This record gives sequence, structure tokens and C-alpha cells, in this order.
Amino acid sequence: MKLQRIVVPAVAAALIWIGPAAAQQHQHEEGHAEGSEQDVAAALEAVFAATESGDFAALDELYAGDDLTIVEGAGLDRGWSEYRDHHLKPELEEFEEFSYVPHDIEVQVAGDMAWALFEYDLKVKSGGREIDRVGRGTAVFERRDDRWVVRHMQTANRPRS
Repeated sequence: MKLQRIVVPAVAAALIWIGPAAAQQHQHEEGHAEGSEQDVAAALEAVFAATESGDFAALDELYAGDDLTIVEGAGLDRGWSEYRDHHLKPELEEFEEFSYVPHDIEVQVAGDMAWALFEYDLKVKSGGREIDRVGRGTAVFERRDDRWVVRHMQTANRPRS
């Protein structure tokens, strides 16, 4: 009983003292996460734009180098150089016209990691064929220095109905 008379007031005093600081920190983190969500969405949009234009220098900065994994349908690429040299470059070289646009991006941020769910439109003209597809994807981001890079991306698509 004597211990309870000491502990309860001590805990109450600590909560009164720490409470406002914790609330202020939580508000700061929410504001930071909100800005980060916009930054992550912008990074994802930049990946799509750089892919569409074949800007490999930009993609060098947007992807996580050797830490990158890409899953497209049932295919798996490990590392940016593997994906770039054995998948993306050869594919883009075959395209006469290419449109790759994300939309309906939903971002969650947890510290230095974030993930995005998104939908995308894909249109290609190549070798007399026209492809018009819609897809969904998930991208996992890591904050490195002051920028977000893609560590993992998985996409799947189907013909537009």
C-alpha cells in the first residue's frame, strides 16, 4: 500500500510532464509523414516519367542500385543493372511509342521506409502491334539521405476492358 502511494503520484506527475511533449512530437511526425507521403508519390511519378522517356540517368538515382528487386508478372530481376541491361533497355528499344502513367497512388510512411499502392496505364506501339493495358502495383521505398529510392516494385497488368 505504501509503495502504491509513492508510485501512483510519480507516474501521474511524469505523464503530466511528458504528455504535452509527446503530443507535440506526434504532431511533428504526422506533419513530417504528410510531407514524406507527397515526396514518395513524387518519386514514384518520377520513376514512371523517367521510364517512359528512357532517362536511365534519372533512374540511376531513383532505384536502389544492387538492393533493387523488380517483379513484373512472374518475372524477377535482382539489382538495377540486371533490370536495366537485361530487361528495361532491350524492351524500351523495341517500342515505337510508349506511355506509362501512374494514378491513384496511396502512400504509407514508417520512418525511413515507405510503400505505395498504385494503378497505372500502359500503352505501347511496337512492331505493328498496339498494347493498351491497365495495371496495379506496389513499390517499397527507402529514404537515403534526403531522397526516396525504390527498393522493390511489383507490377501486374491486364488488357483494358
